[in-house]
Amino acid sequence: MRPHGVSRTGKGTKFPTGRTDVEQKTSVQVKQRKQIATERDLAEIEVVFHTPVDVTATEARPGRMRSLPIVHEAKEILIAAGYLSVRVSEPSMPVNLIGLGGRAGALLILALRSQVPVPSAAKLRELYTGRVDHLRVLAGKVKDTIMIWVHSPTCGWRYYLIYPGGLRYDHDFAASLN
Repeated sequence: MRPHGVSRTGKGTKFPTGRTDVEQKTSVQVKQRKQIATERDLAEIEVVFHTPVDVTATEARPGRMRSLPIVHEAKEILIAAGYLSVRVSEPSMPVNLIGLGGRAGALLILALRSQVPVPSAAKLRELYTGRVDHLRVLAGKVKDTIMIWVHSPTCGWRYYLIYPGGLRYDHDFAASLN
């Protein structure tokens, strides 16, 4: 017995309106996949490993950066100072803000909050030795100004410039904000 609506030849279906639709099954040809690499090709692949130029740069790790309220406060200060502010959330970067277009060119900034007062560069180095050392290595490689901005409850905002040989409090930047 035939299914309902199938003609004797099995090629079409008659509808009550008199229209005939033809059912056709088409065969699909599947192309054979090319082999990605043969053994001969694998012998030709060469991998080159480069050692880092500065070993101290890979030893000093800044740690994971999170979205902290202090970064947003520092970003507002940067915008008020006339810079275009860019927040960096890449864990491999030792800074969390970049300021573009100010009087000093580009600024690379690490914004930190400290519960302990940070009145001097020596105290900053004592509290954040790893981060300061990592930024000192970076200061020798880039031409941009690198700064650490620290906010503590008793001292407020303190702005420190980073150099390859050390760091110092930046009186000029603090005066330009007032």
